[in-house]
Amino acid sequence: MTEERIERPDGSVAPAEDGLLLPGDLSAVGVYVDASLADSTREAYARDLAAWGTWCRSRALSAALPADPLSVAAWLAAMADEGRSTSCIARRLSALNDAHRRSGLTPPGHSEGVRRTLTGIRRTAVRSGYRPRRARAVDTATVRALVEDLPDTLAGARDRCLILVGYALGLRASDLCGLRIEDVVPAGHGGLDVLVRFSKTDQEGAGETLALAEGVRETTCPVRAVRAWLAALADRGVTSGPLFRSVGKGRHQRLGERPLTTRSVDLVLQRAAERAGVSSEGLSPHSLRRGFATTAYAQGVSEKEISRTGRWRSLVVRSYDASSRWADPASGSLGL
Repeated sequence: MTEERIERPDGSVAPAEDGLLLPGDLSAVGVYVDASLADSTREAYARDLAAWGTWCRSRALSAALPADPLSVAAWLAAMADEGRSTSCIARRLSALNDAHRRSGLTPPGHSEGVRRTLTGIRRTAVRSGYRPRRARAVDTATVRALVEDLPDTLAGARDRCLILVGYALGLRASDLCGLRIEDVVPAGHGGLDVLVRFSKTDQEGAGETLALAEGVRETTCPVRAVRAWLAALADRGVTSGPLFRSVGKGRHQRLGERPLTTRSVDLVLQRAAERAGVSSEGLSPHSLRRGFATTAYAQGVSEKEISRTGRWRSLVVRSYDASSRWADPASGSLGL
C-alpha cells in the first residue's frame, strides 16, 4: 500500500498524517498577534526596535534576532550613560523581548546579565537622587483657567471639550483618543453616558459606560462642552467616527479623519497652559486623571465611586450594579 504524501509550499513532501500549515494560516496568526497589543504600545515598540537597530549599526553589530544578550546589556548601559530615564530603558527592553517572543525565541531579558544590568541602572538612578516623574494633580480652579481663555474657534471648542471630559471622568490620554462620536449619548439628569470601549485595564474591549454630569458653571460644564463640540462637528457633516480629531490651521479649519494621538493630547494641554498663564511644570494628560481622583476624594466622593469612574480595579472590588452609575456620579462633584 502506497503511503499518501503531501507537497509542502517549499517543494518538499511530508506524510499526509503530519498535516500541513498553509502560508495563509500563519499570516492570520500574525494579524491576531498584532491585535494583542494596543496601537500606542505597538507604535512605541516599533520606535524602540528602530533605536536598537540604529545603535547596532553604529557599532557594526548585527541587529538580527536572536539578539546577543551581551550586546543588549551594553545597549542598556549606553542608554543609562546618555541620561535616558529608567522607564524608557525598561520599555525598550520590553520591545526587544516582545520581538523575540513573537518569533518564538528566548527574550534577552531572561539573561541573568541583562537582568542585573537593568537592576543596576535602576539602583544607580535611585542613589543619584532620580525619582520617576509624576504628573501633578490639577484642581478644578486650574482646569477652569485652562479652558476659560480658549479661543472661540473650532480647535478651541475641541480643546475645551477634551480637557473638561478628561478631568470630569478621570480619563487617560489613550481613553480620550479612543472615544467616538457614537459613544456619547443623552442620559438621565441632563447628563451624558460616555462609553469607554478600550482602556489600559480593559485590553479586550469589554467596555465601560461612565456618567458625565452637568457642571455648575456654563463656561466649564463638561456636558455643554461636549454638546457644543458635537454640534460643531455636525455642522461640518461629521456625525460618526473619532470624537477628538485634528483641526487644520487657517481659514478653513479642515477636520481630520483620524483620532488624535496621545502626544497631541499633551500638546493641547501645554498650549492651553501657556495661553492661561498656568505653570506647565509636571503638567501632562495624566494630571487630569490624578486631579479627578484627588478632587473627588476631597469632596467626599466614595472610593467605590471614584474607582468605578476611573476604572481603578485595585481600589475596590467591582461589586456594584453598573446601572447605578447615575446614583451619585463622581463627575458631578468636581464643581466645574
